[in-house]
Amino acid sequence: MKKAALLSQAQNGFTLIEMMVVVTVLAVLAALAMPSFTTMIANQRVTSAAQELQNLLQFARAESVYKRTESTVTAAGQIWQVKVGNQVLREATLSEVVSVEPGSSGGVAFEISGQARPASGAAPYTLSFSTTNATRVQCLSVTGAGLVRVQRVASGEACP
Repeated sequence: MKKAALLSQAQNGFTLIEMMVVVTVLAVLAALAMPSFTTMIANQRVTSAAQELQNLLQFARAESVYKRTESTVTAAGQIWQVKVGNQVLREATLSEVVSVEPGSSGGVAFEISGQARPASGAAPYTLSFSTTNATRVQCLSVTGAGLVRVQRVASGEACP
């Protein structure tokens, strides 16, 4: 009777062969998904950099209106700063893998009315954010009225 009871018990768990098959299938699926993850991460870096700089520019405009003094946003490499006179109010450091191409050098100045003017050239002040493996480019523009807008275009297209 004891032998019959032992034989009728169900076995729990799985075999080594079953585990190896599952690991192999997961490895194949991960290898197929890896290129799209690389693209997704690159696109997210571009979007994040554009949003960070958009927030910095909106902060500079708000400070100009609130404090009734002119503020400037300038870049030194990947470090962007909001200044009132020589005092740095806020700064943002963008990722090294994201390239930013300004439409004009010298940055943007916000007047006490909230209007913007590029340090050189005429409004709008435009920036283009891109990186390798990204399928899109983020275009940031500051109009003469001081409005900061971000627009997404396909990689390889020019910012409007």
